[in-house]
Amino acid sequence: MNRIMETNSQNNSVRKYWPACVGMEDAAVLFGWPAYYLPFLMKTGHLKPLGKPSQNGRKWFATVELEQCSRNRDWLDKAMRIVGKRIQERNEKQKPQS
Repeated sequence: MNRIMETNSQNNSVRKYWPACVGMEDAAVLFGWPAYYLPFLMKTGHLKPLGKPSQNGRKWFATVELEQCSRNRDWLDKAMRIVGKRIQERNEKQKPQS
C-alpha cells in the first residue's frame, strides 16, 4: 500500500498525509483548483514558492503554508478574484477585433 496516496471508493485521490514540500500540481490538488490557476497567483505575489526558482524552473511550496491559506476565507476570496480577473483579461486579448 502506498504510504502517501490512498484511493477512496469513488476513485478520487485522497492524501493520508502530505510531504513538507509539494510541487505545483500537488498544490493545485490541495486547493482543489486546476493547476493553471497557480501561475496567476504567483505572478501577482499572492502565492510564493519556496526559494528563488528561475522563471522556468520547478516551483515548490511549503505544505504548511498552503494548508493555512486553504483555511483562510479572505485569502481564498482574494485568490479567486485575482484568477477571475486574469482569465478575463486573457480572454479579452484573444477576442478577434471586429
